[in-house]
Amino acid sequence: MRFAMNKTSRLESRLLQISVWGALFVTVLGLFWGLAIKSSVILFDGIYSGVSIFLSILSIVALWMVNRPHDNTFQFGRVALEPLIVSLKAIVIIGVCIYGVVTALVLILDGGNTATSSLSGMLYALISMLTCLVVWLYLKSKGADLPDLVQAESEQWMADLVFSTVVLASFCLSFGLSYTDWHAIVPYIDPGMVVAASVFFIRVPVSRLVYSVRELLMMAPSEDLQEDLRTRIDAVAANHRLPNAVIRMAKVGRELAVDITFITPNDFGPVDIGELDNVREELYGSLSEAGFKLYMNIVFTKERRWA
Repeated sequence: MRFAMNKTSRLESRLLQISVWGALFVTVLGLFWGLAIKSSVILFDGIYSGVSIFLSILSIVALWMVNRPHDNTFQFGRVALEPLIVSLKAIVIIGVCIYGVVTALVLILDGGNTATSSLSGMLYALISMLTCLVVWLYLKSKGADLPDLVQAESEQWMADLVFSTVVLASFCLSFGLSYTDWHAIVPYIDPGMVVAASVFFIRVPVSRLVYSVRELLMMAPSEDLQEDLRTRIDAVAANHRLPNAVIRMAKVGRELAVDITFITPNDFGPVDIGELDNVREELYGSLSEAGFKLYMNIVFTKERRWA
């Protein structure tokens, strides 16, 4: 079990490092290209990717800390760091999106951006789109079953891919309109795309923020997960004549916490500790198949008030 966890952690770390290098490439490309052709939408893409580098490095640090053993200070481990870091990443990205909207609106009010080269912008968008596609597909294929840190990175690259595709389309539109009677709106397309991109980008971090805050507050997990766990618990309980149970559960990062109090029937009879431990062993084996690091607490009582 320990070897499997270490192997998973190494894979997570490698994927996060790949994300850092990919973001570094897009950052350098976007900042230099955006400044060269004075494109606000390309500069925004570069700034967004630059922020992503810092956040990805933060994820690597969080991964290292989460996998450290518990101690006297963190007696239940450090799993809460995972949703905490994901929440922080979401808040920062939301801030970047708001900044993008404000600066783009100011540029629109000033008459738009007349310095952008559509052909050069198309080339940048094509390179950026292909980079995002490669990194996203790699993270998606290798990290499909990994915890939230990698899933958040994958979602971020998917958003980048969609954005780069839209940027490519906008530069193509600018190039086409520049030779028509609609050429007057061309200066507004570049900052307009920043606004559109910011509105699009902000949906992913807002969704992640809500999800992570729910975990930090130890709210109940998704209905599908609850139903799956209850089915597993009921199956084991039925084999041991334990029809009544109070079940509480929460998912925090990669850890699943399950608290089960069995209210034993009056005819349950005297049992030894070994028999009760057999129930625990069966439950642990079944619940572990859900794919999370399991924290399980099981209590047996005849009084519901102790549940």
